[in-house]
Amino acid sequence: MSRPPDDKTIDPAKPGKSADPWSGFEPYALLCRSLLPRARGIFIFDARGALRWPADSAAPPDLGPIVAGALGAARTAPDSAGDLHLLPDNAPVYVSWIRDDSRNVLAVLAIACAPGGEGEPEARSFSPVHALLGPVLECMRRELLARVIVGKLKRAVAELNRTRRGAAVGSFDTLTGLYTRPAFESRVRLVVASSERSSAWSSLYINVDQLHVINDNFGMRVGDAVLGQLGELLRGRLPAGAFAARISGDRFAALLPGSLDDAERFGESLREAAEKLGNMQGNSRLRVSISIGVAVLDSSAGELMHSLAAAETACKAAKDRGRNRVEVYRANDVSLVRRFADINIAGRLHDAISSGRFRLDAQLILPFGRSTQLKPHYELLVRMIDEDGTAAGPDSFMSAAIRYQLMQSIDRWVIETAIERFKAHAGTFSGVPLSFAINFSGQSLNDESFGGFLIERIRSSGLPPELFCFELTENATIASIARASDLMGRLRTLGCGIALDDFGTGLSSLSYLRQLPVTMLKIDGSFVRDVVRDPRAESMVRAIAQLARTMSLTTVAEYVETDEIRARVATLGVDYGQGFAIAKPLPLDDLLAELVASADGARTAARAVGAARPVH
Repeated sequence: MSRPPDDKTIDPAKPGKSADPWSGFEPYALLCRSLLPRARGIFIFDARGALRWPADSAAPPDLGPIVAGALGAARTAPDSAGDLHLLPDNAPVYVSWIRDDSRNVLAVLAIACAPGGEGEPEARSFSPVHALLGPVLECMRRELLARVIVGKLKRAVAELNRTRRGAAVGSFDTLTGLYTRPAFESRVRLVVASSERSSAWSSLYINVDQLHVINDNFGMRVGDAVLGQLGELLRGRLPAGAFAARISGDRFAALLPGSLDDAERFGESLREAAEKLGNMQGNSRLRVSISIGVAVLDSSAGELMHSLAAAETACKAAKDRGRNRVEVYRANDVSLVRRFADINIAGRLHDAISSGRFRLDAQLILPFGRSTQLKPHYELLVRMIDEDGTAAGPDSFMSAAIRYQLMQSIDRWVIETAIERFKAHAGTFSGVPLSFAINFSGQSLNDESFGGFLIERIRSSGLPPELFCFELTENATIASIARASDLMGRLRTLGCGIALDDFGTGLSSLSYLRQLPVTMLKIDGSFVRDVVRDPRAESMVRAIAQLARTMSLTTVAEYVETDEIRARVATLGVDYGQGFAIAKPLPLDDLLAELVASADGARTAARAVGAARPVH
C-alpha cells in the first residue's frame, strides 16, 4: 500500500504564511452532533494518528492510543470502514476511516459519546452509526481530496511563477525560442499535477539526424541555423495548449494534449516539414531530417526523463530503423518494450556494479562417461542481486548491460571474484580433475587492456591455469577474429582451456574454426532442444560432434532439459551435457564449501558424476 499523504500533501496553502490546512471542519461537527445527540467530543486525526481538529482542545487521554492501534488494522484491511471502541468509563467511541480513491487512509473521524446511564440503552453497534454518518463522511472525504489537489496545484503554480519570474535569464532557449529544460520541467510538473483526472497527454522526443555531419561539412553556423529553423517550425505548429523545449544540443521534447494518434500525425507533419529545410550550400546539398518518438505521457513517473522515457525509447528505435521517421511506443512492440525495460534496468545495474551486488553460481557440465579421461566442468553464471535481496538471472539484465556498454565491468568483476574465491580454496583443487568455465563478452574482447588484465590475474593468482576454461560466443569471436585469435593463443600457451559458445549459429563457423586455438565447442541450445523431434537438429548435433572429434576437440550440449534429450545427445557422440536434466546451478560458495568439507575433493567430484547416472 502506498504511503499515506503527509501534512504537506494535504496543505493547500501558499509557501510562506499559510492557513491551517486542518481548519474549517466546524460545519461537519455540527452535522455529527445533530445525528448523534449524545456526542460529547468530535475529533479528526491525520493518517499518522496525530490529532488535527479541534486544535484548541485536548482529546481524552485514551483516545490517541485507540486511534493509533486502529490505524494499523485500517491499513491491513482496506475495505474496512471503522470500528466501535470503549473508553475506560464505558463511553463508546465511533472511529471511522476517511479514504482516498486508492483506499489509503486520509483522515480518521473519532466521535466520543457519553456513556449510557442506568436504564438507558447500550451503545449502538458501529454499522448503524456509520450508515447514519455516511453523508457526512463522504462530504469530508471530498473536501480532503479537494485540498490535496488544490495543494498540488498551488505548489505547481508557485514553481511555475518562479520559473516565469526568471524568464529573462534562462526560461527560453536563445537559439530556438523554445523553453529551456528547467522551464519545460516546470510545465511538465504542472501538467502532471492538473491532469490526474482529466484528458491524456502525449509526449514527443525529437532528435536531429546526424547534426555532427552538418557541422563538420558546413560549419557550426549552418548547424545552429538548422536548430533555429526547427525551433521555429515547432513554435508555429504546436496546437493550443501544447508546449516544447530544446532539452539539450540536438534534442527537443514536446507535450501535446490529446490522443496518441493525434501526436503521431503531428510528428509526421513535423518530420515532413523538417525535410524541406534542406537546401544548397555552395556545391553541396544540405540534407536535414529528424527522428521522432511518440508515447503517452507517464504522469506517474515523477522525474522528467522518466516520464519521457518511452518517447525517447521510440526515438532511438526510429534512429535504429533508418532515421527520418516517426516511431510510436506501443505495448505490443516487443523490441521497443525490451529497449524501454533496458532503460529502467540500466540504473539498477549501475548501482549493482558500484556496490558489487552480484553473485556467482556454478552449474555442472557432466561427461557422458565414454572416456575416463573426461573430467567434470562447472560453468560460472552471474546473478544480479537487487536491493531487496532477490537474485536476477542474466536474461533480465544482459540486454541492458550490452546496450549501455556495461559488460566490461561485469566481466572484470566475475574474473576478480572467481579468482579470489578459488585462491581461498587453493589446496582443495590440488590434484582434483576439475575445470571452471568463465564467460567474457565481445565488449571485453574489444577492450585493448582486457587481455593483459586477464593474463596478469591468472599468473599472479598462483592457481593452476588448467582450472580455467574461458568461453566466448561464436558471433563475438568472429566479429573480432584477429583480437580473439591472439587472446586465445595467449591463454592456451598459459595452459587454460578455450570454449567456443553457441557454436553452429554463425554464418562463418567452419571457415574460422581452424584459425582459432579452441579446445571445446558448446553446441547451441536451439539445436539441442529440438534434437528429439527435429531430424535436422539431430543431424546438426551429430555433424558437430563428428567434426570436433576429428579436430581433437570436446563437445558440450547446452540446454539438456529432459532425460530424453540427455539420452539422445549422448548417442550422437557428444562428450558433455549441461542443463537442468544434468544439474541445476548452485551458489559457487556452496559448491566450494562442499569441496572443502570433503576429505578428498576428487571423491566429491566422483560422487557428483555417479549421482548424475551417465548414459552409455
